Amino acid sequence: MLATGHQDLIAAFTATGRNHPYLALTLNSLCNLDCVFCKPSCMPDYGHKERPLTAANYAAIAAEAGAWNVKKAHCSGGEPTLRADILDVITALADGLGTGASIGMTSHGNLRRGLSVEQFHQAGLTYLNVSLHSLEPTRSAVIMGGGDPRKTRATIDEALARGLKVKINCVLQRTYLEDALGVAELARHLPVAVRLIELQNIGPAQAMFDTEFIPEAEVRTRLDDWFADAGEVTREELGVRSPGRYLQPTGWAGSIGFISNSSCATCSDANRIKITPSGIARPCILHNRDIPLKTHLADGTLSDAFEHLFRAMLERNGNEAWQGFHYVDYDLRWDRMERPEGAPVLPLLPMVTTGTGSPSCARRPSDGEEQ
Repeated sequence: MLATGHQDLIAAFTATGRNHPYLALTLNSLCNLDCVFCKPSCMPDYGHKERPLTAANYAAIAAEAGAWNVKKAHCSGGEPTLRADILDVITALADGLGTGASIGMTSHGNLRRGLSVEQFHQAGLTYLNVSLHSLEPTRSAVIMGGGDPRKTRATIDEALARGLKVKINCVLQRTYLEDALGVAELARHLPVAVRLIELQNIGPAQAMFDTEFIPEAEVRTRLDDWFADAGEVTREELGVRSPGRYLQPTGWAGSIGFISNSSCATCSDANRIKITPSGIARPCILHNRDIPLKTHLADGTLSDAFEHLFRAMLERNGNEAWQGFHYVDYDLRWDRMERPEGAPVLPLLPMVTTGTGSPSCARRPSDGEEQ
């Protein structure tokens, strides 16, 4: 039972009309593939110097989140299915958030031996985001540094057969634009939401950004025939809170949306409680204060941490340093940012722009991270 002050804080957040916060959990940094725009194993801190949170930790966090009316948790990595305890983590989140919770995961879909979609479904998974950038095995292997898109397709088919909602994440690259459009066309016959994601000028992608970046506006011109009579699918219908509009071409089973983090990303509706693998909560990656949850887990004071998280999001629009929008979304897979605990990163960070767009875009605002 939450204290009266905490209930008032939830009511104040609800009164803003914004989406209720949800848990965005980065479970690990490890991945057995090596996408050209990601290349996790190239990072000097690949793997974690500190011990990651355990399934019991996630159970405690989810139970506290559930008391704050949080009803969604999304797991990503790295490749979260590489965790030996991944099924225990999913179960812990589902049990902690309770009946009716939405539990999701992002994966490349090449499940390791011994894992199946059925197991994830039984553990409590309700939706699956699958990374797929080409349907052609050789070209897919070049983009993703391995893996097999046919296995990914089998994972998608099994997930749909078991009643899971499925979203497909496809990063746009100029060299592989036709591959991305081929992935998008899966929505013609499958009830999936394909999200075409702009390349971001961060991390390993910086080396290829100038030649490979292609903006949403340019891609849309290639899809005029698809979108001519398309109807818009609400984010509520899709069960997503990510940025962009989702359009369903006439006669298609699924929809297509754009995640345009580079040409247009805004943050005023951001509602993710971002938690790194080692348990650092970040209500805002750029400006708000870090909260080491392990201390609160040990002291039994998670309620205090959630009070700070809700208050930080509630006060975000009044934070002058926020400026209402940004053009990059920092990577949460590693705890690589040197940030003092309990203090703002900087009083003001300059806006990072790509020269490809402006903040006045015709989309609902969000903080631009995949979900």
